[in-house]
Amino acid sequence: MPQLMTPPLQMPAFDHTPRPYRGPSRDQVLAARRAHVNPGVFTLYRDPLMIVEGRMQYLFDETGRRYLDLFAGIVTVSCGHSHPRIVARIKEQVETLQHTTTIYLHPNLPRLAEKLASKLPPGLDVTYFVNSGSEANELAVTMARLYT
Repeated sequence: MPQLMTPPLQMPAFDHTPRPYRGPSRDQVLAARRAHVNPGVFTLYRDPLMIVEGRMQYLFDETGRRYLDLFAGIVTVSCGHSHPRIVARIKEQVETLQHTTTIYLHPNLPRLAEKLASKLPPGLDVTYFVNSGSEANELAVTMARLYT
């Protein structure tokens, strides 16, 4: 029975050339990490990748090699790396106001809360914003304790 030959998988064409990397070498980064970063922050790999750039769904290592980012992350899972519209909006916002606290008024906070409420069932019209998943979990436990 003849075996079918399948061509090796190829990455699709992509119109981005990563910037030349001019930082410390991979070995220097690994040595500095071992010397100054707690080992609880580990890499999962014997020979870890050094990622220096991201664009849309791709990551690039220090040599310019392209990888499809199947791991993603907190932000990139939904919008990719360096999405041009998101980068433009972030730049615009940072040039206007980078950060403030919720003890001051700003129109974007209630604007987002209203937008969320418009997508939820009636009665779910108040939002409590938190900074992280940990804060959200702590709030959920606190609310459950108060309710039960």
